Amino acid sequence: MLVMMDQIIQPIQTGMDLFERRLESALVSQVEIVQCMARHIVAARGKRIRPALALLTAQALGGSESGRVIDAAVGIELLQTATLIHDDIVDSADTRRGVPSLNAIWGNQASVLMGDFLLSKSLQVLVGLKSQKVMEAAMQATQRMVEGELLEVEKGDAVITESVYLDLISKKTSALIALSCEVGAILSGGTPEQIAQMAAFGELLGLAFQITDDVLDFTGDSFVRGKPVGNDVKEKTITLPLIRALENCSNGEGDQIRARIESGIENGPDWQEIVAFVHRYDGIDYALKRASDYAEDASRRLSALSASEARQSLELANRHAVERQR
Repeated sequence: MLVMMDQIIQPIQTGMDLFERRLESALVSQVEIVQCMARHIVAARGKRIRPALALLTAQALGGSESGRVIDAAVGIELLQTATLIHDDIVDSADTRRGVPSLNAIWGNQASVLMGDFLLSKSLQVLVGLKSQKVMEAAMQATQRMVEGELLEVEKGDAVITESVYLDLISKKTSALIALSCEVGAILSGGTPEQIAQMAAFGELLGLAFQITDDVLDFTGDSFVRGKPVGNDVKEKTITLPLIRALENCSNGEGDQIRARIESGIENGPDWQEIVAFVHRYDGIDYALKRASDYAEDASRRLSALSASEARQSLELANRHAVERQR
């Protein structure tokens, strides 16, 4: 049976409800356009996996759904949202989670500034925790994310290897997921070993999550996912399933596929041919195995925690990363 987010957050539902209220409060501004954009952001909410991981980690280590942990979750979510806004601008994306992106509605100038507003709000919230360890972890995670974005720009249209791909998703996806778990452990008084193990858990879960997401871009159902499939290929982004298939193909077909992607792919026969190519040369099965391996490694890190309902939910979150359909 597939794991649902409702199952994962059940032990921390009260804390998540409070998180939502505090997030909305953090978005309040006297400037009308900020309020309009904030309402759009809240309406297009994501899964809230990062705040959930922060609260679950804290609870698993004996902490409560304290105000400090919830505020930390708000700060991290604001940081994540700011990076997504800037990503959409850089990528000229028209949609985010199935709805128009901020830049599609308000333009790049206002959207850049809104991202900056959220970044400043994030720092304000995190500084308010008065924890040097939290701030050091947050700054390191932010630096990793920016480096990931710049690495992607640097590589441009170059052929991406598996090692470069893993470095990219570690920086762009895993950094904030790891931060969420690490901060939850810090604020609940975890030992240095527990803090390190929970940061590693988040890092590995993030890798499993992103690889699965990239597989679903080839195999998923657009209705179930709430967004079109094939976006990566259409944007000429080469992810692990395609990297593996191209490496496995030695008969020249890979060069034809690469040239077709460079010339631009739309839905239809060309897209179906690429999907078939990725299946034929082991791209899907290989990527799923890599995601499963990372999830298994992440699960082992949870041995640093005592048995509890919160730890069980962290196990469910890890399963969800690789079993989800959207």
